[in-house]
Amino acid sequence: MKHVIFLSAIVFCTAAMAQEKPKEVKEEAEVKIIRVKDSDKTTEKKVKVVTRETGTVELDENDKNKVNQNRIASPTKVEKMVMVDDDDDNNYDVLKKETYFVLGDEKYTFTPNNSGFNMAFNSIDNTSIKVIKALTSSNQGYYIINGDMYSGIGYFDANHNFVVEYYNKDTNVIEMKTFKKID
Repeated sequence: MKHVIFLSAIVFCTAAMAQEKPKEVKEEAEVKIIRVKDSDKTTEKKVKVVTRETGTVELDENDKNKVNQNRIASPTKVEKMVMVDDDDDNNYDVLKKETYFVLGDEKYTFTPNNSGFNMAFNSIDNTSIKVIKALTSSNQGYYIINGDMYSGIGYFDANHNFVVEYYNKDTNVIEMKTFKKID
């Protein structure tokens, strides 16, 4: 009986792990060493930039039963962390952490600040940049969104996507824009 329970637990766990969506992850780390020479000593500072791209692998529905399937464009999440080591310990201190998402020819960035975070929208070729401020409200988990593109309320839903509810003056309707989190 003990073996039957053990085997059924293995089968259940294997089936549960096989249900995850396939992901594609790429991480790059670049370290630059800066040497500063004073009158009698040389100090060394290290700057490390870690860039991590995460995206889901999505296949074309028309190729469902084929061996070689075409991929379709899916959102890519990019996290960039800039760290510096300029003191006596061996640990890096985080200067800035930036998260942005790429879908098609648009890129949007979430950058933390003292009162919430900024959301910057721009095209991949950086021709136009529009910034929206997300200010922390007195209601836990809600943000006041203020910008040219959207002005309204923002929050993170159960799937950790960022949702903005705003009033569209042209259509006279309250609309929702969801920025999907990529796992």
